[in-house]
Amino acid sequence: MAAKLSADLFFTPALRARMGRYTLFLAIASFLVHLGLYGFYHYVLGQDPAGLLSNPINAIYTPFSFLLVYEAYLLLYYLQHSTTIYVGKQYEIIVLILIRGVFKDMTHLDLSGGNLFSINNLELWYDLGAVMVLFALILLFYRVSGRQSIQPSALPDHPGQDSKMRRFINSKKNLSGILFFMALGLGIYALGDWLYGLRGAGDLVVTPNVNAIFFDHFFTLLILGDVLILLFSLFYTDDFPVIIRNSSFVISTILLKLSFGAESGIAQVFIVAGVGFGVVMSAITTRYLKTRE
Repeated sequence: MAAKLSADLFFTPALRARMGRYTLFLAIASFLVHLGLYGFYHYVLGQDPAGLLSNPINAIYTPFSFLLVYEAYLLLYYLQHSTTIYVGKQYEIIVLILIRGVFKDMTHLDLSGGNLFSINNLELWYDLGAVMVLFALILLFYRVSGRQSIQPSALPDHPGQDSKMRRFINSKKNLSGILFFMALGLGIYALGDWLYGLRGAGDLVVTPNVNAIFFDHFFTLLILGDVLILLFSLFYTDDFPVIIRNSSFVISTILLKLSFGAESGIAQVFIVAGVGFGVVMSAITTRYLKTRE
């Protein structure tokens, strides 16, 4: 019953579509407000603030933050349908975080001669390279996993499923609901804590470390989710390749989580390694299963 309540209230296709529209409206509005604040500070007040209002390119940073929150919701939405899509959404969120960081990198470039490989410029090259590699890896991940589409119509429960599989699906539905409330509480607490810190500092325009505000802790929740999925899967199968694949997803998420606390350059290595490990292990699992058909 808890699984049905979770699916009916928070993860319906209709709610997903509404949240997508609301997120789009918020993203557009936040972009225009950010640009307006930039113009107000620079052209009306004649000030030159640092941080988020230092450059109009930073305005792109704001709508991407709303899109990332929506992607986090989609990750939990698809968890109850497919572990593969759930993991793939983790990888997509990481790529969007890197793309959002690229816009910030562009406002800190050293454009004078002889500074092509300065610290600020290298951070941009690292992020651009990682985005290209990860985009290709995500494509490979869905292909080797046999997923060509993530349309909701392709993901319903089948009446012919055995009782063990149905219990596993219900466990994932329950888990998605629990993670939803935990992520919601974490987001509210983290945002409040950040705003309180800004109030104490007396500066509301400094560039926030948005990753530290929410996604660093969010990926900690995802590690917990990956471990529970691995344990739940043991109730319906003891197939060696499936266990290894689910275990590799735990390792992959841990590597992604470690990237949030690493320096630029090392962080991108952790991210590429985490996604690459998941792709390779999924490919090996698919090949392993085909050899037994």
